[in-house]
Amino acid sequence: MTEESSNLFQEEHFEAGEIHESNYLDQLDEEELKALRKKILVGIKTGIKRNEEKAKRKARTIYYSKIAASFLLLIATSFGLWHSVKQELVLYKTGSNETLKINLPDGSTALLNSNSSLAYSYTRINGFERKVDLTGEAYFDIAKNDDIKRFVINEGEVMEVEVYGTEFNFKNQHPVHKLTLIEGSVKLGYQGEKGETNRMVVPGETIKLNLEKNHIETKKVPDPLRLLAWQDRKLRMQNESLEDILGVVTELYDLELIDQKIPPTNQLISGSLPLTDNPNEVINNIEVLFNTKINLDKNLIRIQ
Repeated sequence: MTEESSNLFQEEHFEAGEIHESNYLDQLDEEELKALRKKILVGIKTGIKRNEEKAKRKARTIYYSKIAASFLLLIATSFGLWHSVKQELVLYKTGSNETLKINLPDGSTALLNSNSSLAYSYTRINGFERKVDLTGEAYFDIAKNDDIKRFVINEGEVMEVEVYGTEFNFKNQHPVHKLTLIEGSVKLGYQGEKGETNRMVVPGETIKLNLEKNHIETKKVPDPLRLLAWQDRKLRMQNESLEDILGVVTELYDLELIDQKIPPTNQLISGSLPLTDNPNEVINNIEVLFNTKINLDKNLIRIQ
């Protein structure tokens, strides 16, 4: 078959199809044509409706997805904000005959004595607010702050310490509330007879709060650094008399020497006196060193 005859055949076949379709429609009466048109129209409307419903479902899905995403973002933001403002508590504790050096976030340091605790809080937004709570005894070396931001210990308690940059020893171990200033200046707050009272402390001064009488007892210490002997757990002695040693030990352990005349002696001691949490052990060692009978009853010392 030639190419020309093949094309002729295809062309004739196409025309035949058109004639067949035209003959089919021509054979339908008016009612059948109406029914066919109605069926076609219903099909078109159904298709349009399905497409509209599909578009609405898609829009709803996108809408609720956006709501869910916004809700999750809100939760994440709220959690992040809450985590930023949430106060984190840091707590340090020491056991018997144990000391601990603590480096605080602002560059200050605290050396905890035995059976003591120190706590402070901070947030990711505000950081460390230079406020700590102390129970027991600690030696503080407070870093100076360029913003002149105060450092506060035991804010609002019976004895509150406020400093800006200084070194001092503080004891908050009920019923003892005592501060010894090594250098710098400290503002001391306490409940006095007339209510809340403030007092500035000078270097070499020891301040002790008398809770029963609501007033402070103060005295100058010849060598305040000796009152830090607990840090090394021993008292170094260089040609010391019994009176000299008892003067330091009574301050270290908050003991009271009953008003009496210490027997005169020419004996002077050099060396190291071990310091433990038990003052009875220390007194017993002093008895042996000076060959003197010393009685310790609660916090009262009597030389016999």
